[in-house]
Amino acid sequence: MCTFGGFFVFIYMPKERYQKLPKTFKNQVELLKKRGLTIPNEEKAERILTYISYNRLSNYWYPMLKAPKEDEIFKDGSSFETIFRLYQFDSELRAITFQAIEQIEIAVRTQIIYHFSHNHNSGFWYGNEDDFSSYPFYVQFLSKITKNVQDTKQEFILKYHRKYEQFLPPAWKSFELLTFTNLVSILKNIKDNKQLIPIAKSIGIHHSLLISWLESFVYIRNICAHHGRLWNIILTIKPEWLKSPKGDWINRWENDYDPTGHTLERVDKNDRILKLYASICSILYCLQFINPHHKYKKRLLELFEEFPQADLYHMGFPEDWREQPLWK
Repeated sequence: MCTFGGFFVFIYMPKERYQKLPKTFKNQVELLKKRGLTIPNEEKAERILTYISYNRLSNYWYPMLKAPKEDEIFKDGSSFETIFRLYQFDSELRAITFQAIEQIEIAVRTQIIYHFSHNHNSGFWYGNEDDFSSYPFYVQFLSKITKNVQDTKQEFILKYHRKYEQFLPPAWKSFELLTFTNLVSILKNIKDNKQLIPIAKSIGIHHSLLISWLESFVYIRNICAHHGRLWNIILTIKPEWLKSPKGDWINRWENDYDPTGHTLERVDKNDRILKLYASICSILYCLQFINPHHKYKKRLLELFEEFPQADLYHMGFPEDWREQPLWK
């Protein structure tokens, strides 16, 4: 797009046809060497590429490319071993982060079941359309629960059906079949926001932040579940800043740079570029309330020690992160 006479003019740029042919694992190693990557053990590199695709590993060498990155030429000193170590680090990071979020998911599920059932003095409260702000959501939600109950082979549901006449079980049974995404959708569509207060309080935040934080956890959880990359990601779904913490917290979580390398002027925290540090800190914060004896922080610190190749700055960690109350 360009301007002409004060008007915007769109210039059509024809796309080229993709004609690259598949390469053998040996050819892939040769291509990386040609582009400047140091590969001391070519046999090992070929074996790794046999089981971890070239395209997947490329996510970890992108920061090692010279500008313009489209030329795909590596900076001096870039090593295949460093790339593989970053991949291993990210794999371990996903595993321990998934387990940490699992604790939050189970806790939130428990809180929803408990408080909503007691508020309505019934385990079948979810069948009342007046409690939901969206009728289409209510219909879809009931359909989801019905299908889950109909399709499941879980013994606790089968046992329920053998004894009771109602097809849909109470929330403390049927909600065990819901995903984290389903649970967050319930909270987003509850008509009375005051019902969110005890659930948010249980993880130490104001109820106005509850949806934002839980959606960010679902986002990270899904990356972990589908073997995506956590290291060096920019959060597309990010938690809102916690202004009044009830436990140990941090003084900031924004990055001071943008992807082009330019320093950013100070703006509102939620407009800043957020990387994984923001989500990790949010998870750690909630775990203080859910499980004070959690191992997530300990396992993170051990992981950082084991993989010095994983530059924490690329994950959004500030220089003083170890001095923050949350990390002590």
